[in-house]
Amino acid sequence: MKTKHVCKALFLSFSLIFLINCSPEDGEMGPPGPQGEQGPVGPAGVDGQDGADGADGADGTDGETGTANVIYSDWLDSPIVDNDNNIMAPTANGSYDVPSLDAAIVEEGVVLVYGRTTTNNFVFALPFIGSSGVSYYFRYEENDLNIRLAKIDGSNIGTPLFDQYRYILIPGGTQASNGTGGITGKTADLDLNNMSYEEILEHFNIPE
Repeated sequence: MKTKHVCKALFLSFSLIFLINCSPEDGEMGPPGPQGEQGPVGPAGVDGQDGADGADGADGTDGETGTANVIYSDWLDSPIVDNDNNIMAPTANGSYDVPSLDAAIVEEGVVLVYGRTTTNNFVFALPFIGSSGVSYYFRYEENDLNIRLAKIDGSNIGTPLFDQYRYILIPGGTQASNGTGGITGKTADLDLNNMSYEEILEHFNIPE
């Protein structure tokens, strides 16, 4: 009986070794299976704290006053035509055609006019009363600037003081007047009517 048990155990051992040695080689890997469904989105993270504001930069240097909106003429010969330069009347006037003198400037702008004597290049702002008692002033409307002379005592004007005139048109920023320069002047934050000719040129960078 003992011999039978030993033989049976040996048989089983040999059978197991045979099965191990004779097992088939591993097969090729099969194709991947289909992708599974996407999982739910996770909760949003907590926002971080805002960083501290940076320091303000230094202010830049102010630029020079420009002349983009300011309109100015050259020195123009007097529009008051008198062949012998001797006006035998107490009043006289003449006009310039000024297309830039539009409704906006008439209603809200400033119109400045200057007279010049060509003999010594003296410049005076209108209105002006000369030593001979002649008043020099101007009126304006759209597209028209009218230079006017009047002798205060009603006598003849004679030889006018100014040979040439120049206008400067400054749009916007003022209260409208009745269109009579210097008699009912327009008001503004900067009193342009009380600035000298030189100050106006410097302020608006206008050439001489």
